[in-house]
Amino acid sequence: MGLLENFEERLGKIVNGSFSKAFKSQVQPVELAAALQGEIDNRVTSISGAQIAPNIFIFGLARQDFERLSGYFSALASELGDIAIKYCIEQRYTPVDRPDISFVLESSLNTGDFRIKSTSGQVSSAGLNELTPTPQVPLAPIPVMTESVSPHLRTIEGDDYPLIRSVTNIGRGGDADIQVNDSGVSRIHCSIVLGSEVLIRDHGSTNGTLVDGNRITEAVLHDGSIIKVGNTILTYASR
Repeated sequence: MGLLENFEERLGKIVNGSFSKAFKSQVQPVELAAALQGEIDNRVTSISGAQIAPNIFIFGLARQDFERLSGYFSALASELGDIAIKYCIEQRYTPVDRPDISFVLESSLNTGDFRIKSTSGQVSSAGLNELTPTPQVPLAPIPVMTESVSPHLRTIEGDDYPLIRSVTNIGRGGDADIQVNDSGVSRIHCSIVLGSEVLIRDHGSTNGTLVDGNRITEAVLHDGSIIKVGNTILTYASR
């Protein structure tokens, strides 16, 4: 069962069928979910090898739809947020913060019509009344981490490399964020992507990237994960 089918089924369970009645002959929830996925695809920006996705979405609804659905906004926002997270995971997109979904009245719209706007930023500081679609720029550090968390890489010599970017490139080249003086390491060998999970991605390196002894193309890092690039060993620490 796909994301959209699961979405409708979960909403039906939440409101015992009344949600579908509220949407009858009006805006359909699956239309909002499909529009959300399309907006994510259209607004993704490639930065440093990562696909940065928007995480703040505002749906503009016609007056009749807005008034009829106002009692369901909380459930709908939660389910649409879940759709956004799962869709980004499926597409390997990286949002800079958790999803934030809201609904506003747009009296110029006809019943059954809606608009969606999106941007990328910290949910806590987003000025939704002034929101307009803008290019997505990743924040550093990634705000899905709590303030007490300071992820970093540590060498066997005890040197620490804080992960303060949404995407950190590791390699031998001068354009790498973390430069490794190791002939077995490619110019841009791999990257670490901060998000709801911390990922490491190999960039087709000559000698490969190993995590906990396994050669990977992409893997989730956990506190204490051992990374080997060339002859260099790094330990990932989540705090």
